[in-house]
Amino acid sequence: MNAKTKEIFDDVKARLKEANENRNIAKSERILSVGAGAFVLYTGITRMFKTPLSSLAEVAIGSFLILRGATGYCPVKDAACPYGDVTIVERIVED
Repeated sequence: MNAKTKEIFDDVKARLKEANENRNIAKSERILSVGAGAFVLYTGITRMFKTPLSSLAEVAIGSFLILRGATGYCPVKDAACPYGDVTIVERIVED
């Protein structure tokens, strides 16, 4: 691996670690975000030659949703509630 590739991987790793520390969405929301993002991304890729402009928008939105779900951090939600007014509550249900 050359130096530039290693630098990019290290940067991505640092950003993912930082986003994980600043998590602001719950686990169920993360799962839904990844699922919806995968669907929107797939739809955008399959329609790329029919409607290229809207397909590029779908690819961008799908990629954002997958990244949001993978990291657990949403910059839009952070901008809407900058002072951490949102509390993440995860319950464990026992039978």
